[in-house]
Formats: sequence, structure tokens, C-alpha cells
Amino acid sequence: MARDLDADKRKSQYESSISHGGYRSDLVVRVARLHFEFGLTHQETADSLGLSRVKVTRMVKQARESGLVRVVIASDVGPYAELEQELMRRFGLLEVVIVPPPGLGNRSLRSMLAQGIMGYITRVLRAEMTIAVGLSRTIGEAARLAALGPQTRFAASFVSLVGALREDGEGRDSPFGASATLARAFGSSVEHVHAPIIVRSGAVAQELMRDPAISKTLERAATADLLLAGVGGKDDRIDYAGQGYLEPHEWEELIAAGMEGDICARFFDRDGQAIEHEVSARVIGLDLDELKKIPSRVIAAGGSSKLDAIRAVLRGRLATVLITDAGTAQELLTS
Repeated sequence: MARDLDADKRKSQYESSISHGGYRSDLVVRVARLHFEFGLTHQETADSLGLSRVKVTRMVKQARESGLVRVVIASDVGPYAELEQELMRRFGLLEVVIVPPPGLGNRSLRSMLAQGIMGYITRVLRAEMTIAVGLSRTIGEAARLAALGPQTRFAASFVSLVGALREDGEGRDSPFGASATLARAFGSSVEHVHAPIIVRSGAVAQELMRDPAISKTLERAATADLLLAGVGGKDDRIDYAGQGYLEPHEWEELIAAGMEGDICARFFDRDGQAIEHEVSARVIGLDLDELKKIPSRVIAAGGSSKLDAIRAVLRGRLATVLITDAGTAQELLTS
């Protein structure tokens, strides 16, 4: 969430207020984020942090009265700060954003992740920034969330880093819908890769990517400041075979070759390295080596069905920023 101009003043006042008999400042911030930002009840917040409901109620009151909570939360401290720090140390990440597990506040995992994405985007987005948007159901959910309310306007640029699905639509899985919706929400420009995500042959792919309308967009994506993408797992993914982009035997060959997951149809093994297969030459979009050259790579994914794929992403240094849920974060640290 964007801060207003008095945020630093409010933070100073708040930190002063808690030094006179109040609760620990970072703990109150965590309570505030879970309750106000993610919509958890007092009891759900208490259960998440191992506190009593009475203590949470008092902290919520303190957060309101101290000025910590108005339109925004005047701190960058997350509700799972220690867990985030440990993941950063373990995997060499620049930042980790952990959201509550699904079910709390009647929210789905995808909804929680989308909220985390929106919080991150509104915090880092700046004028003249270029954001490369990938193929992802979770990113599509974040785009829908962005469209629900007024956002700070930026002269930024959202650009698709891969071709589109046949079943395109506003706010759907396709980067067309997600990037366009995000651009409108933030008052930014948008560029699309006007081609299918996977074509029938490598020769067709090469010809299309030589077309200036496509090549210039991909060049812009390759020089983006920030990559925003999800992760597909073996069983929880966009169904490229079901949509006719892959033959059943090709999917079986990818699995046999050790495929653990994908980012925008770029399939990788357990170490986050690209799978060598003929289908790779047919993808219209940046490859994994090109993605890794983007300085800030924000990957949002969670849940047990994507745990192995996320591990592979982290092993391969494909992400610099991870947005995931608390349960997945714990699993990543215990494996």
C-alpha cells in the first residue's frame, strides 16, 4: 500500500508511543497487517501469532490510537519477519514477502498471494520503471485486485514477456489480460507480444521473433527493471497440453527428462536448469538465461503442489524476491 506524506511522522510518533508502556512495535505491526491488510479476525490473528485474543484486541486498538493504522500501515515490517529473514539468508534472496496460509479470513491461497503481490508492487513501483509480466493465474488475480480500487498513478510500463494463450481475456492467466489490467490500474503504458505462447515448430518461432513488432517487445522485456511471474508445478499449472500447445507424448517426455516446473512455459529441472527439449525452441518469449538477467525477479507461488517447483526456482537463482505463504515458507526451511 502506498504511504501518504505524513507516514514517516506517524511512524516516529508511533514508535515513541510504544516506548511508554505499550506492546513491542514490530509485534503490533504484524498484528495490524494480518487484521487490516489480510482481513483476519482477532481470533485468527491471535492463532497465527501464538497470542491471546485479548492481547490482539488491545494491539489493534493501540495500532489505531497511535496512528500506525489510518489508510496505510506506516511500517515495512511484515507479520512473518523472522521467517522472511531466514528464507533470505538460506536462499540468497533480496526480499521475501510471506502471506498468511489459505483459509484464514475466508481467503484462498491465490487471493492471499495476490494481496502480497499488490503490497509489493505499490511499494516498489516508480515512474519510468518497466515491469515484465509473465503467464500466471496468481498474477491475473493480483491484476483483478488492482482494478478494484484507486491506485497511485505512475508513468511506468508493463510489458508481456511471453506470447498469449488462446483463451485470453482481461485479468485471466494470459500476460495480455494481466499486464493490460495492471497498466490501467496504475495509469501506465502496456506492450504485448502479439503471438501464441507456443507455436508448431522452431522455424515458425524464429520467424515470428524476428518480426519487429515482436522482437522489440521482447527486447524491452529483457531490459525490464522487474520481472513479475508465477510458477507452474507438475500437477498445478497452466495446462499447455490440454489447450493444444503440447502433444501428450511431449509432456511425458518433459516429465521423463526431470521437469520439475516452469515459468512462462520455460521448463526446468530440480536445480532450476532449463530442460533440453524440442518444445523449448517453439516458445515465443524470453528463455531462462534471459530472465535471469532482469535485476529484480519477483516470483509468487505457494502451496504443497508447487513446493518442489519453488525449491527448484530457488536452487537455480531464478528469483531474487519470493512471495509465498507461511506454510510453504516453513516447508522450504525444513527440507
